[in-house]
Amino acid sequence: MSRVILLALMLVAITGMAGCSDDSDSSDDNKIPPVTNPEPDPDPDPEPEPEPNVLLDEDFEAIAEGKLPEGWMVMDGAEELFYTKEGSLFVDGRGNNYTPVALRLPEFLQDQGNYRIEVSFTIAEANTTSRWVGMQYRTGLGVEPYYQMAIRQNATAANGTEHAFRNTGQWSIVDKAGFSEVIDPAKLYTATIVVHGDRVQQYLNGTLLQDSVLDSDFSQGGVGFQAAGSLLRVEGVTVTEQLKALPPLPPMVSVAEPETGASMAPSITNLSPVAGDLTASPANSVFLKLDDQLMLSGQNGGSLGYLDQMLDAGEFTAMPMLYVTSQAAVDALKPVVERHQFFDLTLVSDNQELLKDAREKMPFVRAAVDFTHANLVAGPADLLRIVQTTNQSKAKIAILPESLLDKTSVQYIQNRLISVWGQLEQPEYVQTVDALTAGVNGLLTTDPDQALAFFTALPENTLLRKPLVVGHRGVPSQVSENTVAGALKAVELGADAVESDIYLTTDNQVVVMHDGTVDRTTDGTGAVEEKSLAELKALTVDGGHSVPTMDEFFTALKGKRAVHFVEIKSGKPEIVEHLKAAIERHGVHDQVIVISFNSDQLLKLQEVMPGVSGGFLTGFSSDSNMEKNLRTILNATQQYSSTFNPSYGSLAPEVMEAAKHRGTTFWPWTFRNLADAEKYYLAGTHGLTTDYAQWFSDYPVTVEPVKSDLVVAANSALLADLTVTTQVGNNMTAAASDFLVLESTVSYANTSGSVVFEAPGSAVVVPLYEYTLTEGGSYYLVGARQQVTIN
Repeated sequence: MSRVILLALMLVAITGMAGCSDDSDSSDDNKIPPVTNPEPDPDPDPEPEPEPNVLLDEDFEAIAEGKLPEGWMVMDGAEELFYTKEGSLFVDGRGNNYTPVALRLPEFLQDQGNYRIEVSFTIAEANTTSRWVGMQYRTGLGVEPYYQMAIRQNATAANGTEHAFRNTGQWSIVDKAGFSEVIDPAKLYTATIVVHGDRVQQYLNGTLLQDSVLDSDFSQGGVGFQAAGSLLRVEGVTVTEQLKALPPLPPMVSVAEPETGASMAPSITNLSPVAGDLTASPANSVFLKLDDQLMLSGQNGGSLGYLDQMLDAGEFTAMPMLYVTSQAAVDALKPVVERHQFFDLTLVSDNQELLKDAREKMPFVRAAVDFTHANLVAGPADLLRIVQTTNQSKAKIAILPESLLDKTSVQYIQNRLISVWGQLEQPEYVQTVDALTAGVNGLLTTDPDQALAFFTALPENTLLRKPLVVGHRGVPSQVSENTVAGALKAVELGADAVESDIYLTTDNQVVVMHDGTVDRTTDGTGAVEEKSLAELKALTVDGGHSVPTMDEFFTALKGKRAVHFVEIKSGKPEIVEHLKAAIERHGVHDQVIVISFNSDQLLKLQEVMPGVSGGFLTGFSSDSNMEKNLRTILNATQQYSSTFNPSYGSLAPEVMEAAKHRGTTFWPWTFRNLADAEKYYLAGTHGLTTDYAQWFSDYPVTVEPVKSDLVVAANSALLADLTVTTQVGNNMTAAASDFLVLESTVSYANTSGSVVFEAPGSAVVVPLYEYTLTEGGSYYLVGARQQVTIN
């Protein structure tokens, strides 16, 4: 009979339980140090802290073999997959590697939200080392939603344990970490999940692995177990009330956002901050030099105080970019960052090895590489060097000098998943406008007010940077997916990148196919990775195509403007080495980036090809609490210095806006609805993955004045012709829709898109071009500045 102890009927004092809970609910860093001479207690007889109630305690010893405890419910899977045997519970998910079977504990737990779950378990068997078991909590009444602590058989992998959230058919991986050992079926392990309010801590054998936040909309729910591709054995489970709140996580900075019509406007960082900028609220983004003693100074010198003292006093509210030049500064910074949980910062240096070392010592701290004095030119070799050096430094941001801030160079780097920030010292207003209209992701400047003034003047839905189009498996809406013909068609339609899925054959050939089997897309059957290349070539892909190799893709697209988004579907780590060999055979280092859901493969990428950009594929669900969103995104990407590539359905534009200040770029998938695609295009999303590259073919992406100098009579409307270039590369001539006046020696009026100067003189303007989309929205593009003479 199940030992279920209901909260309303019984209070149980558990010897040592509260003390155990205190020890594991917070790290040593959060414990209060002893006081040598404490003040007298004003209340000599304080009320004792209440003891937590045990809500459920089950060891399965009294359960008849083959049965389940009373009130336990099968949620997903056949009844015979859940049973007790020899005093243990078994959940058998070996029938499917990807679709889990699930068991829910008694329904009364649905009314709880703050609890401590202790599970004695092991993975008795797993189909592959990546298969997992899950300890569910805050479950809904149906199969979803739920949180879970997932544990893989190979728990030492980068994603060996995870804090995950499942809702509306989508996974969101909030946090992940590797454990110290592979799960041994002959041993028992203890999974501990401590949940209170919007906080959770997940432990394995007493080791804290995830210290995370929960969605505000799911404050209570039940408990359950599940397994995918594995056999879960549970020796016992205890659920106890969690009365004590968990310690708060370090705050994320809320950066002041400008009033602007620009979509995903570039992040602006002050190169010459004063003391007040370090304590402003909402916070400023500031650039500071950091010396070996942690003294802060601005770009032009002048002490602003010691960082550790300002943090001790709680006076530092800015989001900093800290420039470091020495190992001593990095080593001095590490304990201060850890003591204050001061992770929401970016380290900047022109020293690649220094940044790499800092990132390894402080994994949550971001990095940016300074190229402003690297003497580089706007050519393919130097631009590729920027990409590779940034990746090798474990950074996301490349800081470029004004000489490299042209649209072609900026887009080349962005299309290889690097966030481009420009730097301007003592700029004129027109220089600031030139840098912003080049499409940079961020700008470091000694005069932020110039950027803010330009932002304020822009109409709604101005795209200073064009979203990039990624052809998902080519263009499967027109040509069979993952074929060379489909890839070429996507490029013909204007795709900036072609996404392809890869596996490894038995004879170590890298082949392109989405599924793990050939069943759906060919006239054959069986697993891709259980066949040789010759066996795969004997098959016919839908539409009469052959199964292609990655070599064939590299040959077909070499020299074209599109890059390869190579998605590693294979779980074999050696595929990265074989991909590298194929890249080297074809000399396409400048056209390849790697994306994957498999975090182990992204770590392998860093080891084998550290200069190649990576993108982390995942699900995501936006929370109303922005700090939680930012934490989830950084937890997902920091370990790999990668982009964030989520399913788009729950990705709110305001989340992208907040994360852009951290150098994060977003590449959501997969758009099969035009209205959704246009919504995210207007939001300035960095890249959109779609089955319909043709949707974007005729979108204007750049406008350039036909004439750089204009002449107009006073009191007459200003007119100008523009060369409009579309996504597919076609040009046409069209009239400017409007103008922004940057400088003028005379008064002027701008009414309904008509600029009229009221007297002879001169002016500088930039033209605007408006384009209306199929679903009714519109966006503006900004052309290069023009000199105007008014007669």
